[in-house]
Amino acid sequence: MSRIIYSMALVAFCLLGGCGYHLAGGTHASSLIAGKTIAIPMWSNKTYRPNLEAILTDSLVNEFALRNGGMVVSEDAAELVLTGTIVSYTTVAASYKVGREVDESGKIVPVEKVREYRKTMKVDATLTEKRSEKVLWKGTLSEFQDYPSRINTEDPNSNGLQPENPNSIALQQNSDDAALREICRKIAQQLFQNMSENF
Repeated sequence: MSRIIYSMALVAFCLLGGCGYHLAGGTHASSLIAGKTIAIPMWSNKTYRPNLEAILTDSLVNEFALRNGGMVVSEDAAELVLTGTIVSYTTVAASYKVGREVDESGKIVPVEKVREYRKTMKVDATLTEKRSEKVLWKGTLSEFQDYPSRINTEDPNSNGLQPENPNSIALQQNSDDAALREICRKIAQQLFQNMSENF
């Protein structure tokens, strides 16, 4: 009887142990980067938006250094190398509101204004073991961030009209930059989780 119980327990253990997600080359995801030094060289940028690669690479270095015990090093000293490419970066209107403007004849007319924009970034990433050049993880990630339109903010004392705000362009740029940095933070966080958690 004890032999039957032992056999059943052994079968159950083997089944449970085999249900995890395995990465390229048969490496299990639970220990891809734990305790290993990693280099994150400057990523490539296939978009027309300048400096994206610098902002994203900086976010990746900060995320992995903070959460992996400061194991981010130069490529010469690294056991692992995380490379990648920014494939696309878009900004579209996410929502609208109805506002009012004065037309050429001086008549107040309703107009549709952008309430929020949405930025989306898509990246390809590859984690490679430097010595063997074996690919341990490869994938595509996409993140987005909504942010308010600052240019078309209404003055509560203007009866719904849209006054010219001399600071509106600077405010919009600040919102734009904050959304970009948040997307980069999300991508860095998602990449770290994909390479360090059990699947």
